[in-house]
Amino acid sequence: MNFKIADSKFRELLLPTLLIVMALNISSVIDSFFVGSFIGELAVGAIEVLEPLILLVTVFEWLFGLGGQILALNKKAEFDTDGSNRYFTISLLLSLIASLIMAVVCFIFMDPLATLLHATPANKSLVLEYSTYMFGCFVVSTIAGVLIQYIRVDGMPNFASVAIIVANVVNIILNYIFLSSGMGMSSSSLATLIGYVVCLGLCLIYVRNQKRTFRFVRKALELKTFVKHSIEIIKIGFPGASIGIFDVIFVYIINAFLASTLGDTGLTTYMLCMDALVIASIIDVGIAETLTSIVPIYYAKHDYANLKHLIKISLVISIAFALILTLAIWIWPDAFLALYNFNHKDIGEFAKHALQLYSFLFLLSILPSLLVFYYEAIERTVLSTALSILYTLVLPLGSVYVLYNLIGSDGIWLGFPVGCLLSVIFVVVSVKVIQSREPKYSGLFFIEKDLEDKTRNFALTDNDTKERDECLQHLKNLNANEEFCKNTNKIFDVILDTNPSGTYVEVLVIDYDESIHLDIKYNGEQENLKHLKKNFPEGLLKYAEVLGFNTIEYEMSKS
Repeated sequence: MNFKIADSKFRELLLPTLLIVMALNISSVIDSFFVGSFIGELAVGAIEVLEPLILLVTVFEWLFGLGGQILALNKKAEFDTDGSNRYFTISLLLSLIASLIMAVVCFIFMDPLATLLHATPANKSLVLEYSTYMFGCFVVSTIAGVLIQYIRVDGMPNFASVAIIVANVVNIILNYIFLSSGMGMSSSSLATLIGYVVCLGLCLIYVRNQKRTFRFVRKALELKTFVKHSIEIIKIGFPGASIGIFDVIFVYIINAFLASTLGDTGLTTYMLCMDALVIASIIDVGIAETLTSIVPIYYAKHDYANLKHLIKISLVISIAFALILTLAIWIWPDAFLALYNFNHKDIGEFAKHALQLYSFLFLLSILPSLLVFYYEAIERTVLSTALSILYTLVLPLGSVYVLYNLIGSDGIWLGFPVGCLLSVIFVVVSVKVIQSREPKYSGLFFIEKDLEDKTRNFALTDNDTKERDECLQHLKNLNANEEFCKNTNKIFDVILDTNPSGTYVEVLVIDYDESIHLDIKYNGEQENLKHLKKNFPEGLLKYAEVLGFNTIEYEMSKS
């Protein structure tokens, strides 16, 4: 089977998604590199103290951005443009409200918050200094991150990539300029703020673009609509966001544990491990979020051939990258420590050993991380949330505590991968229990066994008639009537005749026993839909633009 359209859409969305994940997580890593080099190890520990607050930005992006995006895309797939725009409007408004509340609370109560977050006497002044411009970052980076999520799936992934790249380049350049000139700890958060202000400014170009398909609508601001849709967004977004929520809780608890057992050395070492995990998770979380954008479309249409193909390549890419990074840390850990200028300091040997033990987490976290987002995308929210709680909070905390008491400090760093391994065992057992009650599904990805055999995929081009003939013959074998086959052939003619040469058309045919369902996707001109509407009676076909490709739905009842 030809997976050209699915592969092209996956590649198109992957880079901007990776960059979004990087942008939402890498800022503190960049800041850690620079403050470690120019100020010292206490400054790195200070950023670790603030990590629970920094992680909340990711929580908002997943809760409101990803939750709203899934629902907006589902509405598009159902040919409901107004519904899609309502979710778009409300998710951005929720992001603004939540980030503003967070910024105001932190601004007013930063001193007691620093104590609550386990700032030590040695690093508290650095914590307060770094937080000077952090409040503004909360608002700007949250809005930019959520807006870029929509830009990414609205046919402008390259523009989304540029906006994120600019934010991080500005942050890196200004970090170096500010800190090398002796401006101090606060200048690092100032560099991040300026980078995201520039990024948000670029995003406003999208808002003024007449070709965008997501638009702000006043109807979303009606109280009843706003409350109802907000609840739906939070419900769908919570499983993915819960990773961030439980990360916040986990980091808060583990910081208290490390401060009481290993002191500033433990906090600084954990920050190094967290930074390494952020780098490692850019790939697997980015791929998981990319799948989350595509999975609702293919899963809702029962297109399991494309779905299984995308899952396979996602796992291959994630595992390959994690293996490379893990081997690099075991073979040459000094290179990573050199980024902080720690490789020749007293903390070097301790941090190196801890980092090597911790690095097993990179591989073991791939599957549970992907499944949290996947189950969210197919609306298995209970399973997704349960896995998230165990994977990010309960099992790692329990493993760290037990292993520390058994083997000492090595148990802390080994506890993370052990907890992750236990979460994999949990999800395998849970899926088997669920499928004993729902036997029509099989495997970790809930593929419908019977329906999989009733689907066929075809990839058509203007210079290859073989696939078209096979598709039409398959319809006849399913006892499709002459009118249905004739209209199907006419659809192919209109699409291929009014689009550029070489346009691929992906056709999914499903035999539902009582009906035959035809789902057609292609990366052609958007205006091409107008040609189709002129050639067919109103109501015969359904049309939509989803994820940047045109979608046509045609159904025949067998009764």
